[in-house]
Amino acid sequence: MTVRIVGLGSPEAGDSRMGGTVSQRVAAVADLTELAWRLAKRPFPSYLREAIPFRLVALREQEDGE
Repeated sequence: MTVRIVGLGSPEAGDSRMGGTVSQRVAAVADLTELAWRLAKRPFPSYLREAIPFRLVALREQEDGE
C-alpha cells in the first residue's frame, strides 16, 4: 500500500477517495492497524499515547535506501 501524508488544512485532506463518513474511515484505519499488527505476529501495544516510543529523523539526515 502506498501512502502519503497531507496536512489536515490542505485541500488534499478533503479528497475522500475512500468514500464513506469520517467515522467509517477512522474505523477502517483501526481495522487495518489491527490487521497489520496481527500479520506482523506482534502483540498490539498497550502503552499510553504520551509514552509512544519514536525517533524523529529529518529527511535530509536519512541515507539513501532507508
